[in-house]
Amino acid sequence: MVNANAFNGTLFESEFVVEALRRGFVTHLPITTMPYDFVVNCPAGLLKVQVKGTITEADVGKSYKVMATASRGSVKRTYGEEVDVLSCWIDELRNWYHMPPASQTAKCIRLYAKNKRSSSKYEKYRDNWSIFYDNQ
Repeated sequence: MVNANAFNGTLFESEFVVEALRRGFVTHLPITTMPYDFVVNCPAGLLKVQVKGTITEADVGKSYKVMATASRGSVKRTYGEEVDVLSCWIDELRNWYHMPPASQTAKCIRLYAKNKRSSSKYEKYRDNWSIFYDNQ
């Protein structure tokens, strides 16, 4: 049986590839283990993208929790300059959040995707694909 986390990770990455292709972007898989999942050829250039996601709400009706860390051995840390875009998928709502890693300082991101009036600092990234079009 496949590990549920690995299965879900593959699901999230597949959702990303499909949406990227719909937008005319080309995704490339690294052939060795890297801190990112894809190199995306898009209008902003070649961007290194790490895909994360979640299936269910962490707190019923409140937030979705996404672990936004890179692991090296037993050490977990947030993504630095090794990743250009952190793309987070909320499977239940079919929402993307695309953010530069510098905007993410916590190891766990809480996304309030059901609350359209949320004042979370991450809301400006909800379904916002501009990072793939602009050189920031």
